Amino acid sequence: MPSRSRCSSGTYDAAAISIKINDRPWAGIFVRSPRTNEPLLYLPHRCLVSHELQPVNGPGSSAIAGQPDAEYCPYCHAPLSAFYYFCLACGTPYKPLSSVITPARPRPLSDEELVRLKTPQVATLFWTYLAVIIGVGMMTFVLFREDRPDLHLFINEVAILVTTCFFGWFYRKSLVVQLKNIGFDQSAAYVGLAALAPLLVLNYGYHAFFFHVLHVHGADTFDKLRAAGVTNGSLVVTFCLFPAVLEEIAYRGLMQHWLQTAIAPWKALAVASFLFAATHLAFLSLPYLFLVGLLLGWTKQRTGSLYPSMLIHFLHNFVVIEFFSLG
Repeated sequence: MPSRSRCSSGTYDAAAISIKINDRPWAGIFVRSPRTNEPLLYLPHRCLVSHELQPVNGPGSSAIAGQPDAEYCPYCHAPLSAFYYFCLACGTPYKPLSSVITPARPRPLSDEELVRLKTPQVATLFWTYLAVIIGVGMMTFVLFREDRPDLHLFINEVAILVTTCFFGWFYRKSLVVQLKNIGFDQSAAYVGLAALAPLLVLNYGYHAFFFHVLHVHGADTFDKLRAAGVTNGSLVVTFCLFPAVLEEIAYRGLMQHWLQTAIAPWKALAVASFLFAATHLAFLSLPYLFLVGLLLGWTKQRTGSLYPSMLIHFLHNFVVIEFFSLG
């Protein structure tokens, strides 16, 4: 707690204040101006002090015991303290306030504030993607109901293609280096490919369990598309090639790349992976899709290239549509 000792004369009224911080004494002064009768700013000393404030004999004087000779106030001629910007006797300022106050440090920004400030385009791309997916789904449902799943698939892929091409061209400078670098000269590319095998096993077991518990059929979508005349080659293009290229450009090439300029790389990886999973609108598969996003993002992060993650993405989807029949 601060301890106070008052000292006054005919020209000033001051209170010496000493405060212990971490068992070390700090001192300061609170002064009331005799001319305006208003309190002046209480300022702590910039350094540790071992002396106490003592009034000097005689009216209109104010000094700190043990302090070397200082300049005098031009108004009342009292000794001035270098620790304060005003005369302790009459309250007249004699130097700028900034000379005795250390500028306050700005408050550190949170990760969310950093992302909003440095990379606002992340939210723009995510919400645009989400709006396109939901909007196209609603439009095709109104137009075709469930009679033409092939047209729904075609319109959806065209909409995502146009959206990705627009953002990719507009922010092409962010993609140039990632597309110039092949990435397969890095061992991380092959580590990512090797990690795909246990991930696919987890995929099968995870979805088989939930489909069995919930009594749903995972192959309904592919069965309906094949029944509508969609060939296996078309399925590979729409479910494997397009997502591998377009989604890697959008989520790893743009979103994750932007996020890394604002927050730590591992945080950027986690956020981009979550956005990737959320955009699929498959709530049952959300945890698994998040793991897929982590693998793809880690591979891109370590290789500095989009091609290894594109290959992993393509192989993952190819195995799912060709060999995983959970119906």
